[in-house]
Amino acid sequence: MRRGRRPLVFVHLNEVMPDVERLLAGHVTVGRWTLGQICNHLEMALRLSMDGVPVKFSWPVRRLFGPLARRLMFWRGRIPEGVRVPVLYLPRPGLDAAREASILRTAIERFEAFTGHCDEHPLLGRLSPEQWRQFHCIHCAHHLSFTLPLTGWT
Repeated sequence: MRRGRRPLVFVHLNEVMPDVERLLAGHVTVGRWTLGQICNHLEMALRLSMDGVPVKFSWPVRRLFGPLARRLMFWRGRIPEGVRVPVLYLPRPGLDAAREASILRTAIERFEAFTGHCDEHPLLGRLSPEQWRQFHCIHCAHHLSFTLPLTGWT
């Protein structure tokens, strides 16, 4: 873990927005993205898991490497830093953090109520609904760990 990041674990998705609200009150980032970009990226991941992922790694990568990466991520409970993702999934600059946080809140609520079929993860392949929940918790913790609240954290 990069020096300066905070250790962060979410067991349930309902833990994400209280953290984001605390960050909105004042924060610094130690990564490349702003809080608005992070919220936008997390919302996109939640939405695409339900609505369909437009760009995926090749079938052999998802079937051969995906299960290994999935087991490692769930076992370690974190995503390694520096994972390259297709440009389509990168947030644009200049996003308003409060607006993107509101959209993220709606996506989390929608995901928690979702009873349909989730698409395959672009790298990890097929995930059960519970694995998708666990992925989203790990994914949110990964990105939000690059933000440090100005109060209430040591």
